[in-house]
Amino acid sequence: MVSELARQMHPQRFKVKEIYATPEWIGRNQKKLPATGNELVEITRAEIQKISSLVSPQPILALVAKPDSTLETEELMHSPVLAFESIRDPGNLGTIIRTADWFGIRHIICTPDSTDVYNPKVVQSTMGAIVRVGVHYLDLDALLAFSSLKQKAVYGTFLEGENIYEASLAPAPLVLFGNESHGLSDKFDPMIRKRLSIPSFSRSGKGSESLNVASSVAVICSELIRRAYSK
Repeated sequence: MVSELARQMHPQRFKVKEIYATPEWIGRNQKKLPATGNELVEITRAEIQKISSLVSPQPILALVAKPDSTLETEELMHSPVLAFESIRDPGNLGTIIRTADWFGIRHIICTPDSTDVYNPKVVQSTMGAIVRVGVHYLDLDALLAFSSLKQKAVYGTFLEGENIYEASLAPAPLVLFGNESHGLSDKFDPMIRKRLSIPSFSRSGKGSESLNVASSVAVICSELIRRAYSK
């Protein structure tokens, strides 16, 4: 993850202030870090243990400034966007960011009451994808009211809805996902053009009640991008 930060395409987004590493790590890996002018500070394994929140930390850490999260809504017009209402589990959000990165989706919107993208568990779960995917905190009803987004197709994900594999889909929709326990609020119904669902293929008919939200994101993204590339 430190290497990802050091070689990011837009270093002004995440400014790496200092990198801390053990002498052993520096001896083996210093050439892996681009010459970006970041100060590389040699510290001991015991010092790493003191400043890390992990039980078994890596031998390298970085001090990084949080980026400006200003969002220009025009950036959302021509690519799929994922939006989440009250996502609370840090592991879920980290996995979602990593999944979005895999499928080339660059923007995620979360309601302000969602878990913090800089929660250590979120950052760790992204495995470096946090460098490439922007996570923005906005009220979804306010987001959908922006005039620049009026022409964008808005889909909601539900347990009951149109089969994602059979539904006609716009090439760059805004897809809403609900809270892990309660799903999407009814207040979004007037804004949703289509209700989508992922069908169960359990032969017994007695499979799991639902998919984890991060798993649902992976399935939805896969189908959206597959459609986009097949045209």
